[in-house]
Amino acid sequence: MILIETLYIAIFLGLYFSIFVLSTFFENRKEIYKGLKKENFPSVCLIVPCYNEGKNIKRTLDSLLNLDYPREKLEIIVVDDGSKDDTFLKAKAFEKRTKQVRVFRKENGGKYTALNYGLLKTKAQFIGSLDGDSYLDSKALKKVMKYFEDKKIMAVISTIKISEVKNIIEGIQYIEFLIAAFLRKVFSILDSLNVTPGPLSVFRREVYKILGPYRKAHQTEDLEFAFRLQKANFKIAHAIDSLVYTKACPTFKSLFHQRLRWRRGLLLNLKDYLELLNIKKHGNLSFLLYYSVIASFISIVLVGYIFWKIGFFFLEKINNFLLVGLDYFNLFSFQPDWILFNLGLIRPTLILGFLSLVAILTYIFLSKKLTFDKKSITKNTVFYLLLYVFLNAIWWISAFFFILVRKDISWQ
Repeated sequence: MILIETLYIAIFLGLYFSIFVLSTFFENRKEIYKGLKKENFPSVCLIVPCYNEGKNIKRTLDSLLNLDYPREKLEIIVVDDGSKDDTFLKAKAFEKRTKQVRVFRKENGGKYTALNYGLLKTKAQFIGSLDGDSYLDSKALKKVMKYFEDKKIMAVISTIKISEVKNIIEGIQYIEFLIAAFLRKVFSILDSLNVTPGPLSVFRREVYKILGPYRKAHQTEDLEFAFRLQKANFKIAHAIDSLVYTKACPTFKSLFHQRLRWRRGLLLNLKDYLELLNIKKHGNLSFLLYYSVIASFISIVLVGYIFWKIGFFFLEKINNFLLVGLDYFNLFSFQPDWILFNLGLIRPTLILGFLSLVAILTYIFLSKKLTFDKKSITKNTVFYLLLYVFLNAIWWISAFFFILVRKDISWQ
């Protein structure tokens, strides 16, 4: 059957990718962390674009002021993008406390306009950004700046972690972000990072002079800017031990909207930068971008196969019900059969599925170790394994639908 054959191909491709990722990691495991040859603290400006972050801005700015970095070398610029709450007033209170913080307010125009506004207000050698609902580990900036000792590196991203988990939806995101941290480190080894996330990405100042400011970029300016960096063959690194904490989406609705925006943005930006798919020119990056698209179909195929099996099971039982009459006790019973113990019944899907499961658990284990994560995640991992494939398929199907009908989405 075509569906089963497609399933075999999908699982095989997923497993092949996992082996590729793990082998790359173990080959380069001694170079995961960056050592500091000599202490050098260039001037850094961190821009905080925010909209209606009154509940979070204090914690964000407190974390910036507590950074283990020379105060005279660190500038903090807050750009309130027309908030309707007390974000501006709370940020202004910090401006009165220290000269490190400067606060500006502008009409609402979107995150990318707030970032560009901040770029005009600083002369620092390095410029970074931090979302208004995130906060930093005190060593985060120092660990990022180590990478800039390599003159070829033009941008460095951090590891994003969920700050707290209150429900199943947030728990799934916790595991998702753990896996993302591990994968991004491997992608950086391959010079193939395709996103510079809002929570603490730092750039050399000349990057903006060469490439220009941020763009709307289908509501995913952090992804588009990384594409622009890659197009120019600028190197992006990942400081996996630089930890940034952010709030998870607390509801299915908010998570759906965010992931729809991310996936739709990836596909549309990829359309704008088709040259990045030139394997001869961009090598590993092209391979990983191709796989990102293929992975969307893998999720859809897996979910389609699961629902097909469930539907077939119930149709078979209903058919038996009609044939044998109202025998409720045996309707959903399973009779033991010696054939179940026949090794020939161990299908390729079970073997490939088991190996894929081992690969995912290995990602999680390695990420916990590399990011010094001490939290118990057993329950979160179980829910992730049970539900993520369905959620991911929903997000991808929705992204394709929104693109086909040319429907825009708003930033939330």
